[in-house]
Amino acid sequence: MFEGKIAELLKKKEIQQFIRFCIVGGTCALIDATIFYVVRLFAPYLVALISGYILSLCVNYLLTIYWTFQTRSSILNLVGIVGAHLFNLFVVRMGIMVFLVEVLDLKDSIAYLPMAAISAVTNYFVVRAVVRYSKRKREKM
Repeated sequence: MFEGKIAELLKKKEIQQFIRFCIVGGTCALIDATIFYVVRLFAPYLVALISGYILSLCVNYLLTIYWTFQTRSSILNLVGIVGAHLFNLFVVRMGIMVFLVEVLDLKDSIAYLPMAAISAVTNYFVVRAVVRYSKRKREKM
C-alpha cells in the first residue's frame, strides 16, 4: 500500500523534475565545492566562490535544459537561466557568505555549507520559473 503511493508520487512530472534537479544540483555542487576549496587555498573566499560557481554553471545549464526540464536550448532560456544563476551567485550566495563570514564571524570553509544549501533551494524555484516562462513564450511563437 505504502509502496504504491510512493510509485504514484514518483510518476508526477514535478517530482521527477525535482529529483533530476537534485541529481544535477548534487553533481554541480561537488564541482562547485571542489573548486571553492581548492581556489580558497590561494585566493580570498569571494574569488573562490565565484570561480567554483561559474565553472559549475556551464555544466548545470546543459544538464538543466536537456535532462532536468527536458526542453530545448534557446536564447531566452539561456539568458534567463544564466541571469537566474548570476542573481543566485551575486545576491543570494555572496549575501549569505558575507553575512556569515563578516557579520557572524564564521570561517568561510564552514559558512560555505549552509550558504550552498540555502542557495540550492532558492535556485530551484528561480530556474524552474525561468524555464517555464521561456517554454510558454516559445510555444506562443
